[in-house]
Amino acid sequence: MNDIKKDLHSKKVQRLDYDKKLSFYTPPDIIEKESENEILSNLLLTWAGCYTKAFGHRVHHRILEDTVIIYCVDGGGWLELENKRWDIKKGDIFLCPPNIPHSYGADDLSPWTKYWLHFRGKNAKAYTTLLGLTQENPILKINENPKILSLLQDILIVLRTGYTQSNLLLSTSYLINILTYLNSLSMSEGLNKDGNMTVEKVITYMLDNINSNLTLEQLSHYASLSKYHFIHLFKEKTGYSPMNYFIRLKMHKACEMLGNSSVKVSSVGTTLGFSNPYYFSNTFKRVIGKSPQHYRELL
Repeated sequence: MNDIKKDLHSKKVQRLDYDKKLSFYTPPDIIEKESENEILSNLLLTWAGCYTKAFGHRVHHRILEDTVIIYCVDGGGWLELENKRWDIKKGDIFLCPPNIPHSYGADDLSPWTKYWLHFRGKNAKAYTTLLGLTQENPILKINENPKILSLLQDILIVLRTGYTQSNLLLSTSYLINILTYLNSLSMSEGLNKDGNMTVEKVITYMLDNINSNLTLEQLSHYASLSKYHFIHLFKEKTGYSPMNYFIRLKMHKACEMLGNSSVKVSSVGTTLGFSNPYYFSNTFKRVIGKSPQHYRELL
């Protein structure tokens, strides 16, 4: 399997066929035209490229309309946003927000190899917010990630054949794939300050105890956090409070169980820790929008 992956990677590099720098910039007239497109107006990739061992590479006090994310795959460099400076290391992805002065450059001794993506649209800010990337916190550490690298190369392979609408749609779909995958990484690596417990591990703990009635105290203790800190971290990463998420996992499991016609509706709630069948039915309807019996009839 590893040999197959290496072969595919080699073919991608051969198809890109570049030495030092490769860049594909979407012309302004195409950006203006496609910004009216119902799909691309939400998110449109405007510039993508890669730069290998970029000795002497510097950008000073640039202000762009686009959102920019850059992935350092080797070496290192630095980033400045309004006079605040960060060191960039191999495996870092960093954000240059739109309409904010930014500067960055390659390290003098070990210059970076980087991939960059520029994009705009109604959903651009929503995606960076989802990743937790802000002007104050512009770096996401993902280390060496073959999937992200492969998707970046896919974008360049598509764009080198031209700026047709189908190419822009395909390259933007790869961009969305990158952003949503980064979100899953940021969630699974959401470490608290006091230890190595992640939100993802707490969710796994919930699933392992789906038939139990876990309390907030038990979950926060498992996460080695105060209840306040735990609730804040969990909601930041998932959009839900811990107990709300646990109930939704139970209802998700209930849907799975209701798909088995040999399981009585009344026993589904009991199995999932609901001693009162009416409370289970009301909870299911509140979360799923249908009663358990109605849900089963629709299957």
